[in-house]
Amino acid sequence: MKYFLLLSVLFCLSCGPSELPDQKALASMKLQPAPPRPPQVRGFHNPKLRSRRLRRDSSGTDLFPTLPLQQYDSIFRHHFTYCSDGFDYPVGKPDAQHYFLAQQFGENSHLGEDWNGTGGGNTDLGDPVYVVGNGLVTFAKEVCCGWGNVIRVVHRLPNHPEYDYVESVYAHLNNIQIQTGDLLRRGDQIGTIGTANGRYWAHLHLELRSFINMSLGPGYSEDRYGYLAPSDFIAKHRP
Repeated sequence: MKYFLLLSVLFCLSCGPSELPDQKALASMKLQPAPPRPPQVRGFHNPKLRSRRLRRDSSGTDLFPTLPLQQYDSIFRHHFTYCSDGFDYPVGKPDAQHYFLAQQFGENSHLGEDWNGTGGGNTDLGDPVYVVGNGLVTFAKEVCCGWGNVIRVVHRLPNHPEYDYVESVYAHLNNIQIQTGDLLRRGDQIGTIGTANGRYWAHLHLELRSFINMSLGPGYSEDRYGYLAPSDFIAKHRP
């Protein structure tokens, strides 16, 4: 130990002033933060698929429903009168009077429908948007990437031969008039037609899904798994 201390002292004495650490310089040094970890996205287990999906729709945990799937059965069991009793159109209720489909499901790989007022342009800006059926609001907020204000509603379909639940999605809204957790009756107003903060001419983007609780998604894709043609489904399930 004595020999070690002696060698340490001799080493320090042998160092010239330029070789010794500058205490002021050390004090002024800034630590470089570690690079941020990539966000964890639920539902994508294949890293390559996740990266591709992120680039395509900027998906993230913020774009999944706020209300978890595990609560749906319990909520509808205790509020069974909010189970579906049929479906109406989301504008010009109940039959879409004075509105038309500007872009249909599947057109240009569109995963929903675009509803416009017959006046064209922004003449329908601020018009009421109605929930298509009884249901539970699982998501209601403004999001990125051209979506604007978005509302998502799940609909319980008791005794349906194919689906226990379907989900309706309303996008580009001018405002939102409900909140997550609200139980709705068919035809309740949930918001108004918007432009996604000036990104588009005013219209309602409507989606209907049989695979509920997905990410908000890309809006356009050749892969239609989990998506339904909204008007076809509504026409087959009128009250």
